[in-house]
Amino acid sequence: MTFAPIIVFSYNRPNHLKRTLEALSKNELASESDLFIFCDGAKENASEEQQNNIAQNRIVAHYAEGFKTIKVVEREKNMGLANSIIAGVSEVIETYGRAIILEDDILSSRWFLKYMNSALDYYESYSGVYSISANRPPENRMMIPEDYPYDVFASLRNYCWGWATWKDRWNKVDWSMEYLPELLKYPEQIEAYNRGGDDLTDLMLLQKNGKIDSWAVRFGFEHFVQHAVSILPCHAYASNIGFDGTGTHTGVVVGVYDNDLSKAIETPRFMPIVYEDKRIVNAFYNAFCKKKRPIWQKAINYIFRKLHKKPPFVIKKKIYSE
Repeated sequence: MTFAPIIVFSYNRPNHLKRTLEALSKNELASESDLFIFCDGAKENASEEQQNNIAQNRIVAHYAEGFKTIKVVEREKNMGLANSIIAGVSEVIETYGRAIILEDDILSSRWFLKYMNSALDYYESYSGVYSISANRPPENRMMIPEDYPYDVFASLRNYCWGWATWKDRWNKVDWSMEYLPELLKYPEQIEAYNRGGDDLTDLMLLQKNGKIDSWAVRFGFEHFVQHAVSILPCHAYASNIGFDGTGTHTGVVVGVYDNDLSKAIETPRFMPIVYEDKRIVNAFYNAFCKKKRPIWQKAINYIFRKLHKKPPFVIKKKIYSE
């Protein structure tokens, strides 16, 4: 197995970073992995409290331990989330050819690094796989069929809460978004792109108009352009702890994105033939579908959950018919 470098991006949340690094250090392969921690700089109008948090965040980074090597990169100025990740990943991946990436609010399972490195090795020769993800939509929003034979699935949408990729895929990404007008010309292209979730085009427009600061939207679109997929786990290897109001790009969301990391599998069964399971594609799309479910269906689903039974109205809108 080749051990990919780990890149952690941080800003002004020292407590989150500490938890993220502690969880990573407990991974079986941590001591054999090189760790890079990128610390973004303060904004021009940063308050005294924000500057103090940034300083404390850097102290936490320098106290990291448990890895083969540790390099802390302190940015002098604020680069912003997207620019920081694009620059940092590009810098490291140029040397190593691959990388595992987390932000400072991602807790990892003890098998996270083993899963990521194994998947990077396994799928490197698969030109149609552009990324590996450690997360997935919450299990209460997206169910995997009981007879599905693997521990990973092919997703039309990348998931950025603990992910990995290779140099040759990363270097193909068009970060300028010059392709957007061409996409918007044709409803068929929009429909095809939104098979990964009917919010994708909306997110692209928000990014183009400067309403959000996302590298992931542009990286995800490159998957679509290249007819590629991301490999996601059936049981998550990472969980997001950032929805507590402390993040720049996240609000307060309680419980929705929690994952039971104890379900993570040490040696997952990878799919040797990368195909779209229509049941999983439908369930995944449903997790991001904006269509409202009728109240009577919500009520029946609620009753079934209380009885610990599978809700009958799981899919609101399908891509593939049964």
